[in-house]
Amino acid sequence: MSNPDTHVPRFNVFSADYEPSPEWGGHKRFLYESEDGARKAGSFKESGKFTEVMPFDEFFYVVAGSTKVSIEGGESFELGVGDCVYFRKGMTVHFDHAADFHDVAVLMTYDDDV
Repeated sequence: MSNPDTHVPRFNVFSADYEPSPEWGGHKRFLYESEDGARKAGSFKESGKFTEVMPFDEFFYVVAGSTKVSIEGGESFELGVGDCVYFRKGMTVHFDHAADFHDVAVLMTYDDDV
């Protein structure tokens, strides 16, 4: 058994096995999740339109496709391959993902959020 202090989680986002993620219209693969669930990292293949009140801070990097983003009460913009973004907990975000949208994300909740 490997020592958890020296184990480094890894996978290739293009060849990994993904599980269905109907809540986001696609598939997901988690790379890491802390024991308390406060930190997660993974890869997400999503499509379609949806609105989310961000339940955590989220950083993501687009590896395929594109998405149109509209922040309620704020700006609208489009993200494509190579773009990255940081959303803060509590923001209401409207997404319109292309059919081939794919990102790598880190989701974070802080002690004062729990």
